[in-house]
Amino acid sequence: MKKLLFFFAALIICTSLYAEEKDPRVKPEDDNSAVVEALETTGSPAAEPLASDDAAPLSFTEEPMEEEVVEDEAFLELLKTALLPELHPLDKENGAPPEHIAISFISDEEIAKPEVERFRKMYLSPKWSALLRGYLESAMEYRLFVRKAVSDRQMPEMLEYLPVVESNYKTSAKSRSGAIGMWQFMANSVWPFLTLNDFVDERLDPWKSTDAALRKLTDNYNIFNDWLLAIGAYNCGVGAMNRAIKRAGGVKDFWYLAENGYLSKQTAEYVPKLIAIADLAINSEYYGIDIPNHKEEYELLENEKNGNFDYLTVHKAYSINQLAQEMRMDPATLKRLNPSYTMGMTHPSKASEIRLPLGMKQSAEDALANLTPVEFPLKYTVVAGDSLWSISRKYKTTVNAICELNGIKENAILKIGKILYIPSK
Repeated sequence: MKKLLFFFAALIICTSLYAEEKDPRVKPEDDNSAVVEALETTGSPAAEPLASDDAAPLSFTEEPMEEEVVEDEAFLELLKTALLPELHPLDKENGAPPEHIAISFISDEEIAKPEVERFRKMYLSPKWSALLRGYLESAMEYRLFVRKAVSDRQMPEMLEYLPVVESNYKTSAKSRSGAIGMWQFMANSVWPFLTLNDFVDERLDPWKSTDAALRKLTDNYNIFNDWLLAIGAYNCGVGAMNRAIKRAGGVKDFWYLAENGYLSKQTAEYVPKLIAIADLAINSEYYGIDIPNHKEEYELLENEKNGNFDYLTVHKAYSINQLAQEMRMDPATLKRLNPSYTMGMTHPSKASEIRLPLGMKQSAEDALANLTPVEFPLKYTVVAGDSLWSISRKYKTTVNAICELNGIKENAILKIGKILYIPSK
């Protein structure tokens, strides 16, 4: 009996000692290692603008309003020393790790730049890689069109990913400074590339704005004869880039200008961020990142993704909504194909192209024959005491007609000074 009691006592003591021993896999409570979680948006805060009397730069200087960004410097500092594993999945056929694919116009030395590596590490983190995957997948409809446009012009393939840096590929993005669209054009920078008036804002059209942006980038390249300088100038403006080169004694090298403080912080980070995103997208297998496969995606480049449409030209104001209904198609589809008609109608007096699904031009022509165009509308300035009902009574029209013409809801609050277009009786 004594031996049995002694055995149980020994067992209890051993169990107690084992419980007090710390599991080496568990992090001590007093470990104060910093763990900083990245924000769920891209971009960096706008740097102080350089003094200039030049026109405002083409590219946006701030993130879209709906996704305001406050960059976490502590997180970026942490990334510099982060020890992230290099994931090189084995090739399924021969067991060899995938090779790194070169990016046109970018050297291996530039790919390995610390400035590029910092953003590459950021997007390899779980949260940022998930965000990047979301941006690329949701934008496939437009992104593959951009890829073909870039390829047709023999421009750097990484330009497909520039709208990720600009707007996360959001076609209706708007920055606090007023830049609009996927490519973030400012109102004073659209000419001669895009149309902007009371009825049309082509900055919202992903197909037309892509053509405009690539033309602008080509112009920049013709000025600097260097793609990195051309891309940097898309962000800061040609004037600012020329002044930076002049201050640097005529050195036309983006990395020299960026590393020696001749460029704003935003522009200095703009190009490395683009290179990092393009490198990860083109080499997703090499880095083991779960984002759309660049090579396999190209097989999907057809019809809408290839920008193949039918077009119908009109010279009067026709309602996009009414045309869709007459064609017996979803109005949302036709509006999505024609986002630049901000009033929901074509221009009253200028030639307007209506973009149609491929093969539906005859159907649209037949439908148009049954529609009555909106006569050139009257402009009315809202004054104190006005309401949609009172205005509709005054001009003998309907609230619904005013709302449709102006793209507003019937319960909209009218601000004094707002311009309303009044349809003819």
